[in-house]
Amino acid sequence: MLIQLKLIKKHATISLMRLFTRQLCSVFCLLYATSSVAQEHDSAEQLRFVTTNSEFTLLHEMGHLLIHELQLPVLGREEDAADQLGFIGLFLIHERQQTPDFPMRLLDVADYWRLEWQSAKDSEEQIQAWDSHALDEQRFYNIACLAYGSDPKNLEWIIEMTGLPEERAFYCQDEYEQAKYAALWFREHFKRTSGEPVKHRIRVIYDTPPHHLDGGSELLEKVKASGELEAVAERASEFFVLPRDLTLRVASCGAPDSWYNTISGELTLCYERIAHFRKLARKLPRLNSKA
Repeated sequence: MLIQLKLIKKHATISLMRLFTRQLCSVFCLLYATSSVAQEHDSAEQLRFVTTNSEFTLLHEMGHLLIHELQLPVLGREEDAADQLGFIGLFLIHERQQTPDFPMRLLDVADYWRLEWQSAKDSEEQIQAWDSHALDEQRFYNIACLAYGSDPKNLEWIIEMTGLPEERAFYCQDEYEQAKYAALWFREHFKRTSGEPVKHRIRVIYDTPPHHLDGGSELLEKVKASGELEAVAERASEFFVLPRDLTLRVASCGAPDSWYNTISGELTLCYERIAHFRKLARKLPRLNSKA
């Protein structure tokens, strides 16, 4: 799912992972549009910010799932690897030559981390230097670097928009190519062969939406009826040889969070995280210039 970075020619066979990530786009557009999160005065740019970062979040957690379940080799911090896998996954969702706003989607992910970095937090919410996660400021620059490095010739403006120092920007194309190589290697070494049976699958569970999310019951019914998340889980189950049955759970967590539990094999995406993305979108000046 997190692998092909260049646009596949139209006459070529569309990979299962491309279909998987396109499905995610439909899921989060539906989650956002059918809930109270989507108010009439929200701009198209804010909607793009929310859906793109929701997609990135689930792809990040799917990275953790695959790292642990397939025992992928990881040098360095796993959180950094999951960030790269999540970011690369966005290239599968949006075909760059056909969606003019794709570079802005890359910037949306980087700016999410800028907003987290620059937002005031209680001491218990702050990321410490000893944490397994990089500092929010570092994640911002890492994502900005991958965005610029994906197409330096046409995305030079990202350097100015993000404040990415030239000393780092000089190496960004190399960083991007390194991530692409790792992703291609991952696909070739861990995909299920055509004759190999599917022994384990990912099931989807929906918890009741939080009461503060107006229209939550309607949202839940529409997402269930669409079958989108089930299709995501089924395609991942068929593409990779999973060592056990796993779970994708959409839940109310009391906080804007998401995680993968390596013991239970359960990936949790919180309803509250979508609302959090909307709150941050309203703080970003470039998304509110027309408001």
